[in-house]
Amino acid sequence: MPRYIGLDVHKRYVHACEFRPDRPEGQQERHFRFPNTPEAWTALVAELDREAVVALEVTGNAFEIYDTLAPHAGKVLVANAVELKRLGSGRHTDRVDAARLAKMAALGIVPTVWVPPQPLRQVRRLLKTRERLDSQRRALLNQARAALNRHGIAVPRGADPAVLLERMEGVPLPPGERLAVQVTLEAAQVLEAQVEVLTAEIARQVAEVPEVQRLLTITGVGLLTAATIWAKLGDPGRFRGPKQVARYAGLDPSVDQSGERDRRGRISRHGDRLLRQGLIEAAWSLARHDKGELGRFYRRLAAKKGAKKALVALARKLLIVAWRMLQTGEPYRAQKPATVQRKLVGLQRLVRRRPADGEVIRRAMLRSWAEAVQGTALRSGEKLHRAS
Repeated sequence: MPRYIGLDVHKRYVHACEFRPDRPEGQQERHFRFPNTPEAWTALVAELDREAVVALEVTGNAFEIYDTLAPHAGKVLVANAVELKRLGSGRHTDRVDAARLAKMAALGIVPTVWVPPQPLRQVRRLLKTRERLDSQRRALLNQARAALNRHGIAVPRGADPAVLLERMEGVPLPPGERLAVQVTLEAAQVLEAQVEVLTAEIARQVAEVPEVQRLLTITGVGLLTAATIWAKLGDPGRFRGPKQVARYAGLDPSVDQSGERDRRGRISRHGDRLLRQGLIEAAWSLARHDKGELGRFYRRLAAKKGAKKALVALARKLLIVAWRMLQTGEPYRAQKPATVQRKLVGLQRLVRRRPADGEVIRRAMLRSWAEAVQGTALRSGEKLHRAS
């Protein structure tokens, strides 16, 4: 007879509930705990068989747990935490959560999520790490720009940190302010170098993926946007239709409906933020340069509803077109061959860079930080020496 195991995974331990519906009332549940360590997971795997159905919520390492258990269990279900919260009774304990997962698995009503294969997972994490580092880099540049603006020094948007450091040599600033700006700009330089390393690694991961090369035929879609669409959507067959795809990216309209009231407002923004951000950025370029159906769609809608609303609608339309292309294998019909060729050449240029494994990245980071700190210390020492 099948047995159903619910796992409530925590950082240091896992609470499990084994549910056996064929047993008498009062003997159907067996609760146990084990440490969240590789040895304990190996011991659990030894107890599994093809009659076991395991369910667990999405957590930071849920997909890795899925990889460990899937070859040994009959079925492993990764549950959507948001949907589980909506279905919950309000009581929240380890025993209740694990038992609920096990019983829902027995009833076949676990709201599951799609488990991406390993290559997509790796690209997703690279994209997320790159976005976080780039966000920190922009924050540091804005901090330096604000400090310079306080002293009447205008800084153009998108200025290179190295150029700013050179220009600061002849700019009169208080010693403390100058040192703060120098350290901030040097930190931004380090992050910029790491962002480039991650971009090159993303290029290597997706260079031979046919779906990414197909998405690059869309005007305005570059390497990062194409990689994001491919990695986030994954299997296009898991979406029932265009509305579900738009909802996944948070580009669906928000709805307030009760009785006769039915209001449709701005986009919900409940979906994947990184995917939505990439689509909006690609839509800007697409609106300016595309001569095909998407470009005509934007210009037609902008004349009626304004540029901002038309841009969001274009991003949604772009997502649907990309999803259809992943389904059918057809390239973008209004592609510009010369532009596509430049994209592919740029992709191969990134691929030919030195491979950046974890050790190379770590050494580059330490070297960059050491150079930045040493340079700051030397300049500070020179100033103190001149002052004395």
